[in-house]
Amino acid sequence: MILIVGANGFFGNQLQKTFLKKKVKYLPSDITLGKENYLDIRDIDSIRDIIRKYKIKAIINCSCEPATSKSKKKLWSTNVDGNNNLIKVSLEFDIKKYIFISTSAIWVKNYKKPVNESERYHPIENYGKSKVQAEKNIINSNLKNWTIFRVPMIVSKERLGVLSLLFDLIIENKKIPLLGSGENILQFIHADDLSNYIYLSLTTNEKNIYNVGSEENISLKGLIKKLIILTNSKSKIISIKDLGFSLVLNLLNKLNLSPLNIYHLNMLKYSLTMNSKKIYKNYKFRPKIKTSDMILEALKNYKKNLGVNTINTEITNPIRPGIFRIIKFFL
Repeated sequence: MILIVGANGFFGNQLQKTFLKKKVKYLPSDITLGKENYLDIRDIDSIRDIIRKYKIKAIINCSCEPATSKSKKKLWSTNVDGNNNLIKVSLEFDIKKYIFISTSAIWVKNYKKPVNESERYHPIENYGKSKVQAEKNIINSNLKNWTIFRVPMIVSKERLGVLSLLFDLIIENKKIPLLGSGENILQFIHADDLSNYIYLSLTTNEKNIYNVGSEENISLKGLIKKLIILTNSKSKIISIKDLGFSLVLNLLNKLNLSPLNIYHLNMLKYSLTMNSKKIYKNYKFRPKIKTSDMILEALKNYKKNLGVNTINTEITNPIRPGIFRIIKFFL
């Protein structure tokens, strides 16, 4: 039996869909689920109980306190301490496979070429720092078989969160302001592609770290232009110099007046793509879905369903716009 930790979150839900199609036996667990599916990874005894009861042989840790969290304590207790508890219990019960979902937020600066797995860490906020520490704890553990997947933004048709700010502008034919030229290069990964990699990893004996991203790398400006054209929007892109706007928006985020923190704001300015040749070679599988296609799918789904999704998480709901509600009035 495979234990999915964080199964009621955005990606945990997506992973279950793949496992159901492939007839994989798994147990969904989450702090938001009830009865036998309830699991708080900050409580090590509850992990022991569920592993003992269901004879768990593999663990997939999808749980995390998200990048939007302002609480370092919450980020650390889930992303680091909770992960440590899972490692300890995995060793106690001789778990055969441990899989961890990490993030590209471990690298936040302007990269001129795709980063590979050996690139030095460069997180700038607590979410990225918590994932770095979680990675290090796995690498330095005595686990015999583990895989870490480093992923950019995971997207499916249900993905919203900060994307809803852009989608609203496009749907309402508003001007779309970009900090700088918008020539920074982006890369995402579709939930289905990542789920397929995890499925393959379950039968792979290794101690490895992989970058996993779509094969299509596209500039922010190019992506938005494509969305405008393919949805017949009348929106236009306007480039503005930063001149301290990102610092102001980050301050407003700390005051709960803006949904964009320093990580999101730097994503709007910096290039970051990941070299995924290592996993392509080892797993003999390449992502099927392009970065632009997955964002277009999410935009069309948002427009069709007015932001209502069957999966109810922070990432699948429209983000509260805060000050952007006022800014949008002038666009």
